[in-house]
Amino acid sequence: MSSKKKKKSSFLKILSLAILISEGDLHGYALYKKIIYHTHMKWVPSIGTVYRVLNEMAREGLIEKKVMGRKSVYKITSKGIEYYIENSIASVTKITGILATTLNAYLNIMVEKPGIINEELRERLEILYNVLLKYKSKKLIKGS
Repeated sequence: MSSKKKKKSSFLKILSLAILISEGDLHGYALYKKIIYHTHMKWVPSIGTVYRVLNEMAREGLIEKKVMGRKSVYKITSKGIEYYIENSIASVTKITGILATTLNAYLNIMVEKPGIINEELRERLEILYNVLLKYKSKKLIKGS
């Protein structure tokens, strides 16, 4: 597998685990639709790639695969949670810093151009705000 494909596969693995942790058990196609939503269709893996990664993670014990009729439902395991933590923390830390700086820039621009935020960004900021409120309520961030 090429280095570029390996990186995308690793990203897909981390994103899939994050979605399963956040959303709970999902069947493969529902997970695929969540991936498309979260990547804003800027990167759309093939459905075959998604199932290949899901089967690989099931073999590795990161997720459980339960066949229910014609669909398979995937569930995160404790090993999957540990893998997610170990393999995502560095990139999450980096992305969080970039996101904070970018959002602060938008706040500064909004003083001059209040209509700069489109509806889709506003919706995603609302989701982010609610996640941050959960962190604050659990006293995981300062100011609680």
